[in-house]
Amino acid sequence: MTPGQLDRHLLTSKLTAAAIALVLVALRVTYEFAVTPQNTPLWLAIALLLAPIVILAAAFIAFGIAFRSVAHPLALRIRENAFVAPGSPVWQGRMAMGWALLGTLFLESDPALPLGVRIAINAVAALIIAAAAVPLLRGPRIIVSPSGLTIRAGGRRKVTWDELVRVPAAPLPLTVRSPKLALSIRRPGHPDPGWLLIPLELLAVEPVFLGTVVEHYVEHPANRPAIGTPEEYTRVTGQPTTP
Repeated sequence: MTPGQLDRHLLTSKLTAAAIALVLVALRVTYEFAVTPQNTPLWLAIALLLAPIVILAAAFIAFGIAFRSVAHPLALRIRENAFVAPGSPVWQGRMAMGWALLGTLFLESDPALPLGVRIAINAVAALIIAAAAVPLLRGPRIIVSPSGLTIRAGGRRKVTWDELVRVPAAPLPLTVRSPKLALSIRRPGHPDPGWLLIPLELLAVEPVFLGTVVEHYVEHPANRPAIGTPEEYTRVTGQPTTP
């Protein structure tokens, strides 16, 4: 898979997740504010109530199948002055859709409540629903730049190249079950380096591939300024950047 293909897969997953999230919200808003015992048949009310749950369950399954090829690609995104291991499209899509539906549970249309209270509650619900965009816009990632690694996976941390001693081209230690990138990092006051384990289950990257790229720049400082260019990506990975 090339970086261009990876970009297209990720864009497709985000647009699909956003569209499904909007459908879920629309169905819940319709049920909450338009359905009444007087003007809505029982079968339609039940259908509108259950439809979001059915759609979300189907979308969860479909995302796992449709974007399976992007689960652990041998590719990174190329951005200005950086190579990026992006967040998993399956995780990001599921999180966005689930969060959007969760936010609709706070919608309130009870006429027994004062209007001001209803407006306040629905404003909070709208903010929660809007937060569903966060996983799509600022999800987990690892940024490989000329200055080091910016890690947004299981927390946020900046690691400079000078802090790294050696990065094994495998998700070590082997006793760790879930995929992780193991960084051998200097520890102030200690003669021996320690391990920094970065969880990769939320990222769309093959662990050994990422480890090999990072290890290359640990061992070849002269190549770091070229990080983020298509030519450097092809040189270090041996792969084309297009189509």
